[in-house]
This record gives sequence, C-alpha cells and structure tokens, in this order.
Amino acid sequence: MSILVIRRPTLTSVMKFFRRRSSPNSLQKTRFLPPPDWVQPWWLHRWTEQNKKVGVELPHANNVARSWTLLGNLESSERIALDRRGLIAADPGSWSLDWWLRVDDDWIFPSEHGAVRQRLVDGAPVVETVLRAAGGDLIHRTYAARTDAEYLIVEVENQASRPVALAWAIRPYDHLGGGRIEKIELKDRTLYVDGRIGLVCGRSPGRLVGGSGGLDPAHSLDQAEGDPKAVTCDQGMASAALIMPLVHGATMQCVIPLGLPDGDDLTSKLPTAAQVARGWGQHAVNASRFVLPPGHLSDVFDASRQSLLLAITGQDIVPAPGGPPHDATDEAAVLMALAECGYEAAVREVLISRARRQDRLGAVSHGSLDVTSATLIGAGRALELVPDKSLTLALSEFAADGARWILANPDPTAREGLLAAHQILKTVGAEKAARGLEDLIPARGQLSREQKGDGEIVNALEMARSTFAEFSIDPEMALARLDRLASLASPTMNWPTQLDSLTKSGTAGAGHDLRVGAWFVRSFIRLLMDDTGDELLLALVWPKEWIGIGVEVHSLPSRYGSVSWAVRWHADRPALLWEVENGPSDLKVRAPGLDPKFRAEGCVGEQLLSPVDQEIEMPDSPEPEPEPEPESGPPSSGSFS
Repeated sequence: MSILVIRRPTLTSVMKFFRRRSSPNSLQKTRFLPPPDWVQPWWLHRWTEQNKKVGVELPHANNVARSWTLLGNLESSERIALDRRGLIAADPGSWSLDWWLRVDDDWIFPSEHGAVRQRLVDGAPVVETVLRAAGGDLIHRTYAARTDAEYLIVEVENQASRPVALAWAIRPYDHLGGGRIEKIELKDRTLYVDGRIGLVCGRSPGRLVGGSGGLDPAHSLDQAEGDPKAVTCDQGMASAALIMPLVHGATMQCVIPLGLPDGDDLTSKLPTAAQVARGWGQHAVNASRFVLPPGHLSDVFDASRQSLLLAITGQDIVPAPGGPPHDATDEAAVLMALAECGYEAAVREVLISRARRQDRLGAVSHGSLDVTSATLIGAGRALELVPDKSLTLALSEFAADGARWILANPDPTAREGLLAAHQILKTVGAEKAARGLEDLIPARGQLSREQKGDGEIVNALEMARSTFAEFSIDPEMALARLDRLASLASPTMNWPTQLDSLTKSGTAGAGHDLRVGAWFVRSFIRLLMDDTGDELLLALVWPKEWIGIGVEVHSLPSRYGSVSWAVRWHADRPALLWEVENGPSDLKVRAPGLDPKFRAEGCVGEQLLSPVDQEIEMPDSPEPEPEPEPESGPPSSGSFS
C-alpha cells in the first residue's frame, strides 16, 4: 500500500509567505465614480432611479445591486465578476469592460436599457447577455478558457436583422465602486490599460474614441474628427471606446488575458462557448449524473453544482469572492457539498494542501480565518463517502494535531470537527487517541433555527442554511423552502448573500455567493438521498410536479457506497429500482417521499410501490417494522438500468 507523505512548511517559511503577501506593492491612489452625466454602471443607474431627489450625494460603493455572476476556469484561481448587464470587472478597483451598440442613429447602453436579459449556456459558467434591438437579438457571451494561458473570452453576435456598430468600452469603475485609469493605448489589435495588456481584438479594430479630464467618450462616439491611439488622464478618469461594425450574422470577439499571454495570435485557437459549456457539463457528469424532470428547481440544481467548482481556487476554497469574510461553517459546507456531488479529486487536493499548511500548534488558516475544524469536517464527509486508506492515514496526524487545537480554541463548528477527527483516528487504528478524544467531545447543543421576518430583504445565506437543517425535521416544509430559494435565484441561477425579494438584486455581501449554492446543492441531494441514519432513504420527499415523471440518479456518493436509483411509473404506481455499489447485504432501504410504508433490505433491488396521490403525506414519526408482506420484500434478483 502506497503511503501519501504530507510535508509541512517550517514556521520561518510561513512567516516569509505572509510578509510577502501583506507587503504593499503599489501606492494607493484615489478612485473615482463616474459623474452624473456619464453612462453609469448598472448598479449606479439603479441607485439613481431609486434616489431622484435633487442634491442626494452619490454612494461611494454599491449597496443596491450587488448581483453578478462569477466566471472562471478549473485550472486557474482567477475569478471574474460579470454584472447583470454584461459589465466585466476585468481589474477590480481599476477598470471594467462594457459593450455599447449603435442601432440605426442611436447608441444603446445596456446598463441603462430595459430590454436586457441574461442566461447560462447549459447551466455552465458561460453567460449570455441578450439585448433585443435592430429587429432581433444581439448576444454578448462571456466565459473563461485556457489554451497556452488563461483568458476571458468576450464576444458579441448579431442575430438581429440589421447591421449595428459595436463599441468595446474601457471604463474607470467596476461592479462595486470607483476605479482608476491613467492611460489607455491602442497598438495594432492590442489595447493596453496603464501599461498592461487589457484586451486583444480578434480582428483589426476600428477607431478609438477617448475621454479624459472628466469627459465621457460616450458623448462623442459619432464625432468623426481625430483618431487617437492613446488617452491619458492624470486624474485617473481615462476612458475609451473602440468602435467597429457588426453586420448581420457576424460575431466580434476579444480576449482579456488573465495571465501572461504567449504568442501573437491569441484569438485563433480559442474554444467556443458551446465547447466550454460541454466541458463543464462533462466534468459534472463524470462525478454524478442526474436525469430529472424539467423545471426551475432542477435547472437551479444543475447550475449550482457546476458553479460550485468555482469555489476552488487552486488548492484552497474561496466561497464568497467580493463579499465580507466568511466563517468556518460555510467552509465546511462547501467542502461537504463538493464531496457529496462526487468531486473527489478536487476535495482531495484541498485537504492535502491544508494539511501541509498546518502549523506547529495544530491550526490551519485561510487568510485570517481559522479553518481547522472546517477542514476536518470536510475530510470526514469526503472519507465517509469515498473511503481512501492512503489519504486517511496521511491525514491522521493532521486530525490529531487539529483536535488539540480545536479543544483549546473552540468555534461554532468545534463539535463536528472533533467528531470527524475522532472518526479518522479510529479508522487508522489509533484506538487510544480516539478514546481519549471521545471523552473530550462536548455534548450536542440545541439546533439553531432561522428567524426570518416577512420583510422585503431576504438573507439568502441564512435561508439556505436553515433549509438544509429543516430536512432532518420536516422534509415537506424543507422542500417548500427549497423551492422558494430557487425562485429567488438570479437569471444566471445564483444568489447574492442578501437580496431584495422583488427585484432579486443583491443588497449586501457577495453578488454571487457560492455558500448559498453549496447549501442549496446539499439540500437538493438530501431530497434525493439521505444516508445520515441507519437506513438509506431514497426520495426523502417527492415534489408534486414530479409525479408521473421518471427520475434517474447515478453514482451519488454515500457512506454506504455509490448509490444509483431510478423511478419508473406504471399509471399511478411508481416502480423503484436501486443499486448500492459494494453496499452491505443487510442494508435497509426506504423511500418515504413515494411510499411511507415501503421497507426493503439489500443493496440491489426493485419494487412496485403503492399508488401515489397528489397529496403525499409524510409520517410524523418512524413507524414500527411491519409484518412481512408478499409484495413488499425485495425480489430474489434485480438490477439497476
């Protein structure tokens, strides 16, 4: 048996790392919001609509429309935010890339236009922002991809009936507040922003219209005189628009390098949006596969489990980019959600990385956050779902040292972390250490329940947390809350930390909070399969709109083994087929959401269940084992297909 060796850094190397990360590399300069006469970002335009009183001072930061969609690639730690109108925060705190269109004689600015909608391509982090004009759709697509380097690919396709003009607009602000640009320079097909490559056009660009000293180039887009190759502004308010024709049926593309570009022709070998979306979908399918009834609930689940991978940045977890500091509970939830989705390799990489970073006191930190307990909780669930002797042995020292740290420095996740450490120690045969730790684990506290009023502002993160907790108390109520949470998702199937229930716009926290997605994914998986008790529960609760429609679940990790199950309908009677790979022969199986009276034993089986009414009632408490009936036992043989 091969043994995985985890080498930890010395205290000296750790201190050097933190000094290097914390040392300032540039002088902080003033950042500016656009004046009222500028074309403004969508969030500031929303604020202006809500505050029409004369003399009201512009806000310094976004607190009315904190809603965006994260984009990225699994091979990179780069994450880019795209707002509801297609503004790309290419360099947060410095500049963003916008898109403007001239239709006939008028310029259209999507941030101020009403006929704009967004959607995902096949549930992947590939976003289409669609503007209805010129007799059809003008589609702005954004996605991240990697070839020789890491790129954000941006393209606009003209599916309208008439030609238009497209402007790539470099703006000194972003989705959160003001920015700063001192110089914009065009060289051939490459646009430089403050001396660094900002974007590379797929074709030779048209003319450059610039603005400096507080002047917005949006007001001079049609002026023919002059064609500068550079725009400078000592105040940091340089802005420019690169204008080019876009005929019917054509697509204009540019790329924003997220690393050091390699080669001259960056746009000739880039994948298409459809190829990138298929890659994300294939990655998810390789983990676990679901065939679910069509509907918004299923669509949000599919998108959430794909975007959840964006929480992994290299060898660590960043669950709420652009939001306030998160806590260890959410770190643990994200790790467990990734494990429960079947993303085994990604979770393993994070666990190994964190074990290597554990200090001499037993703690492991992520930034300023103590994630010792959270990491142990994630490790415990991952190893429960996919046992790995080599990884368990490698993590045993981490678990022992981490337990000592948690006991001396408890946090709200302490008990769960200690239980996970205890299980790891017990699995590797460290019985004495396991027994000693068991005596020190505190008793379980009371479950905290969400207290949510009927106000207009919804805390999506608290709602998602409590929805998951509700599944162990009242599955029917939990399903209703899960459906409500799905209804609050943005058009790109994500949630800000807090939102306005009417507009679904973010009011606080992160604009795309992956923690909410993690709790949603865990709740949805709990609906399909619950392995927390002594019985394997399939179809814990069954949505009414799924009645009469087939469902398939393939290779879903559980502590009993990899679970696959399906439901086929015979009039009003569901037929349940199940298979648990390498599961125990005496495994007890129930399907309370479909037939509360159904009980079976065995890791493979099929059973025709009782007729299902439109109103499915859940038992208030577990019923005693019924007397064996001829029809209720598992068949002598069966297979999952």
